[in-house]
Amino acid sequence: MDIRFWGTRGSIAAPGQSTVEFGGNTSCVEVVSASGERFVIDAGTGIRGLGDYLLESGQSLQLTLLLTHNHWDHVLGMPFFKPIYLENTQIDVDGCPKGFYGLAAIFDDRKGNGFFPVAFDDLKAQIRYLDVLTRGPLTIGNVVIEGIELNHPQGGMGFRFREDEKSFVFMTDNELRANGPVGRRLDDYAFFAQGCDLLIHDAQYLPKEISSHRGWGHSTYIDAIRLALASGIHRLIFFHHDPCRTDRQIRDMEKRARQYVKEQQAQLEVSAAREGEIIHL
Repeated sequence: MDIRFWGTRGSIAAPGQSTVEFGGNTSCVEVVSASGERFVIDAGTGIRGLGDYLLESGQSLQLTLLLTHNHWDHVLGMPFFKPIYLENTQIDVDGCPKGFYGLAAIFDDRKGNGFFPVAFDDLKAQIRYLDVLTRGPLTIGNVVIEGIELNHPQGGMGFRFREDEKSFVFMTDNELRANGPVGRRLDDYAFFAQGCDLLIHDAQYLPKEISSHRGWGHSTYIDAIRLALASGIHRLIFFHHDPCRTDRQIRDMEKRARQYVKEQQAQLEVSAAREGEIIHL
């Protein structure tokens, strides 16, 4: 599998000179299986660049879109994803049930209160909602995807991808707490991610910031490290960077995270997601 980051930022897009290295676009991650199936996680502003790339390179316009939830930073790029205006585009949508409704709601609803001049029903692409992951695994080709409920306001879904002997877990907008709701505790997520090759997890806040953001549905980099260690994972990538966090500050966070891992006498490769980065599993 190849995993490519098209958008790594959380809450709101943050373009500018201070966010060039890690990126300013909001959540969008592309996954291409060894056999060529394409999956896209979230439709934040990063999906615009993905759409341009697919059209310019002549890539297949058949894909599966997995939505973590319906908050605007995860769906607001969809109207600017050019393939949705083409008849030969096929998009199957799954993930958080509210995500699909949120995706459609950002278009005109013909009732005078739409947010975009084009109505969802007027899109030329073939878009269908599968609703499989709420009931069990989704299998496409050789890829098996499982979902887990996130600890986030209004809900959400994280994903585990497996192809042959390789697997990774993606969980953003997830507040890790040992005493969280049943089924949404750190131990539950550790069990879900057990033995994966890679964990990509929300790390929006610093430890000193979390006390004033409890209940907002996000984690610190220390929380994410503890989850990775509890899961027996050897590679962790931080995701959903705070819009106020500059490149220099994220590099400093990486440095502090690596020092913490060293203090724990653990073997864990830690880094922050960079827009445009490609991970090969």
